[in-house]
This record gives sequence, structure tokens and C-alpha cells, in this order.
Amino acid sequence: HPSQRNLVEREWNGPVRVLGGAGTGKTVVAIHRAKWLIENIFTSDNDKILLTTFTKNLAADIKANLTKICPGKLMRRIEVINLDRWVSGFLRKNDYNYDIDYGKRSKPLWDTSMTLTPNELSLDETFYREEWERIIQPNGITSFAEYMKTSRVGRGIRLSRKDRKLVWPVFEDYRLLLNENNIREADDAMRDAGTLIRGKGNVLPYRAVIVDEAQDMSKQAFELIREMVSGGQQKNDIFIVGDAH
Repeated sequence: HPSQRNLVEREWNGPVRVLGGAGTGKTVVAIHRAKWLIENIFTSDNDKILLTTFTKNLAADIKANLTKICPGKLMRRIEVINLDRWVSGFLRKNDYNYDIDYGKRSKPLWDTSMTLTPNELSLDETFYREEWERIIQPNGITSFAEYMKTSRVGRGIRLSRKDRKLVWPVFEDYRLLLNENNIREADDAMRDAGTLIRGKGNVLPYRAVIVDEAQDMSKQAFELIREMVSGGQQKNDIFIVGDAH
């Protein structure tokens, strides 16, 4: 389609985000964008492109479809992998000493911390879980002072300074238990990977990153993706597609 071709076959100054509803061809655009970049822009044998998405199954489908339109010599320079798996592999290569957990090991720790919920506030567990996932983790909050400074716009439940002070021990205790048990959640792992990349400098081979299913990615995921392409914002560096709904 001409509109899809226009998105694929042009140079962009800095990151680009393409939004569309289900079935509009966003993944097709991402796949052809990878092929076009590797054929026309990043043509050196040392240039690599990362095409990442949220789930393993989708990454496998994308790789299979990309293989159909790209010769083997081009596919060798396009890495297709879901982001959690990339993070796990990168950290493992850098002697990461924490276990990345997706809920199984951390659930009992969360239950323990929930025993600290204050009686003064009538807030259920859903509130605390969402506060952790939408405010504490995305913003990398590790202290009450940081929590106090962070906007909670959109959460729906207002908290005074006194209220924040009452709920904070739940999150503080949970973080302490995670550390004591050598556990990191996915957002923690992404944050740690970004820190490692910044500390090591230009250690990754990627000239561009293409992101599919962007609506499922967290704030920490995008902060990591920004670190993956060295040199700050530059031509054709990040291409993002996601569901507008």
C-alpha cells in the first residue's frame, strides 16, 4: 500500500512512532522497514538492526516472515528477539547476579509486604499493586522522598502527603525483600541493563532499533531502547509501531 511504503522507504530524523488499529499492517511495516534499512541505509557488514517486540511467539513469527523476504546475508545482520529475552541474555553475559522474576518467586514476598497496609486507609490490594506497577516501578522510585516528588496524575485516587507516608512502608518492605532474595522484576532488569550500557559506553552493534507492539512496552523498556542506539537521537535510529487503542 502506498501509505505503508511511504513509512518504510524514507529517512527520519530521530525516533518515529506509527500508531494504528488492529489489522492495519503495523507489523508488516516494521518488517519491511528492517529490510529497507539494512539494504539501503545501514549497509556495512558491521551494521546491525534490532527488531524487538513483547512476546516470544510474536518475535518468532516476525523472524519467520522476515526470513521470507530477506536473503541470508541480510538476515545475519537483523536480530529479532523479544525484549525480556534480550535483557536476560545481555545481563547474563555481563555476570548479572540477580534472578529475573515474572511473578512466581516474588508473589509470596508481595503477600508478606501487604501485611503492612495501614488500617487508616481503606485501600484494597489492587490499589497497591497498581501503584507499584504504574508509579513506583516505571519511575524507578527507591525512597519516600522520590515518591513524594512523583506525579500520580491518572491514578484516580488522591493521596495526601500523610497518606503517601502511610502506604510507603508496603513498597519499601517489598523492595527490601526482593533485594534480600536476590530477585529483580522485569522493569528492574531493564533499568539495570540500561545502567550497564551507559557505564560501558558504545558496546552494542545496533544502528537502529525497530519496536513492534509498543503499547505493551513499559516506560523502562523505552528508556532501555533509547540506550541501545548510541549517539543520542540520530537519523533512522528508532522506529516504533503500536496499537492506537
